[in-house]
Amino acid sequence: MKDFKTLKSFIRFVVKVALIGLMAFGVWKFIFWYFWEYDRGPEAYASSYQRALLRQIYALEDEDRDPEIIVFGSSYVPFGIDTKTLETTVGDGRKAQILGIEAAIGVPYLIHVLEETAKPGDTVVYMLGESNPVNTDLISVSAALEPDKEKLFAFWKWRDASLPKSYLTWRKFYAFIVSPVSNKLLEKYSKKQPVYNVSSFDENGNMTVERIGSEMSFNESHNDVIKIDEVEEGSIEALNEFEKWCAENDVEFLITYSPTVEESWQQSDEMFKSFDADVEAAVNAPVLGGFEDYTLPAEYFFNHDLHLNSEGAVKYSEILGERLKEYYGQRSL
Repeated sequence: MKDFKTLKSFIRFVVKVALIGLMAFGVWKFIFWYFWEYDRGPEAYASSYQRALLRQIYALEDEDRDPEIIVFGSSYVPFGIDTKTLETTVGDGRKAQILGIEAAIGVPYLIHVLEETAKPGDTVVYMLGESNPVNTDLISVSAALEPDKEKLFAFWKWRDASLPKSYLTWRKFYAFIVSPVSNKLLEKYSKKQPVYNVSSFDENGNMTVERIGSEMSFNESHNDVIKIDEVEEGSIEALNEFEKWCAENDVEFLITYSPTVEESWQQSDEMFKSFDADVEAAVNAPVLGGFEDYTLPAEYFFNHDLHLNSEGAVKYSEILGERLKEYYGQRSL
């Protein structure tokens, strides 16, 4: 009898634990659904700079837009491109569009977006930069696409990986707790307009916030010899596959270089020529100019050695615009 009572108590305990576990699992599933899948769920990333990516995608999806010059890549693209300057310098009447916010968005996802939105007649320019990751970061893209459930679900499906709901849910909890506090502190103590905020970007991807001067201190030491495998390790294959897609869909695909601080590399014409030759041999798309063509004085860089201030973005866009104009002129001969 005693053994039976003990067994009965144990069974009750197991059932209770199972029920509690099921309830906890159900609550966790509900929280994920409410946070991420419910159309009227709360937004934690409404002011996040990643959200600017969604504006850029919408601009590219515009069915009425004419063929454009689309520059894509990592954070140095919005920091480095001034679309009005680029349009004026090229001078053929075409508009310019930026696609890219940060490196964590990843080359493959940006290529995926372009394969969904690029039109015949578009010129797509990839800005070759330092260590642009091949893989996409789940939370960065999810934060960008948060309010557009169709695009969000499509991204999760495209990513083709088991969805780590716990990670997404905890990150959103964190965003709810930290973001309001950090935003209030920035508003209270910072006299500058925040750079990393969706309000700092327009629909063309331009950084509308004025970036004055430089927040960096550059020393006189030089980097080692530049090599292609240190710049875009793993991205070349994806870019070459995209070049094939562009050729099949009447889209021009070109490669350019990101801005570089003048004299930040060992000054050697032979080294730069060797690097340019390696890049041209590795990529199938035409390359606009050489690495050294896109060097600028340190005074034009803002908060990173690839991020330009507002004045630097104008200078870089003039350089790129001239290279594009030369390319179009040679092609028409």
